[in-house]
Amino acid sequence: MPTSMHTRLNNHLSFESSRSAWITAAIRAKLEGEATNESLDAWTNDELLQELLYSDRLKASPAAKEMVRTIRLLL
Repeated sequence: MPTSMHTRLNNHLSFESSRSAWITAAIRAKLEGEATNESLDAWTNDELLQELLYSDRLKASPAAKEMVRTIRLLL
């Protein structure tokens, strides 16, 4: 697993969450054809902001990236 993906997963999980259980559920959902990422309604604000931090558009704009980080801290 790439380091960046490992970091994203760790940031996504709460302290009490099981990484293995999350990965198992993600694999099961993918194999069963479940479209878990198609609806943003199921995402938390933190998950949406985390995705923004890793988006290609923000990589080119350090100021925008810092704004997203600040918003995450305020929530």
